[in-house]
Amino acid sequence: MVDVRGVTGVSTVTRLDSDDAWRALRLQRDGALFTSEWLTGLALEGRVYVANAGTGTAPISFAALYTNTAPDLDVSVPAGTLVIPIALHVQIETFGSTLLAEIVAAIGTGGVIAPTSATAVTPRNLRADAPYTSGCTIVSDGTGATYPTGNVYEFWRDGQDKVVTIATAVDTSPRGGCSFRWSAFQSGIWPIMYSASAITRLNVFASVQTGTGFITLTYIELPLAAIG
Repeated sequence: MVDVRGVTGVSTVTRLDSDDAWRALRLQRDGALFTSEWLTGLALEGRVYVANAGTGTAPISFAALYTNTAPDLDVSVPAGTLVIPIALHVQIETFGSTLLAEIVAAIGTGGVIAPTSATAVTPRNLRADAPYTSGCTIVSDGTGATYPTGNVYEFWRDGQDKVVTIATAVDTSPRGGCSFRWSAFQSGIWPIMYSASAITRLNVFASVQTGTGFITLTYIELPLAAIG
């Protein structure tokens, strides 16, 4: 048996103003331990980023059909950098006549990111003062990419077989969801994007004929020392 004790801190909480300092664990008065959720701690540290493909009232144009050379969001992680996607949100605004939406997300090593004809996406730190800058290269709605070649796998697939644009819908039109979400926490799938010698790629495809919309990616970026 191990005797672990802390200091109660319910109505009064003492916070230190520097790192590398020893202090007692914080307990409730019934002995329950207070802890910060892991992702909250990383966000406080400045290690969580968000990347927006399309913002405000300016959506991107999605690829009409699925082809692995035209990811709607293409993320390149340099060798030696650790990235963990934690959430993806695809919001579709308009659809073409085929009324089909296919959502796919995959990662792997190697390949070539979509060329400069794609739209550059600048990832933003969740901390307003941005103590760290992401080392990832991210583009949207590009063509001419080369699909990853090593350890490639799809970790998210979603879609709808008949959807309509709200502005052109009629009363008899079936309407499916236009908002698609993936969460590492909810799915239990944690894609670990890391290679010591090669780039790692995340490709997100939102294949909608003449479709437009938005993609939001939230991810953790850490130095290698975080995993050894």
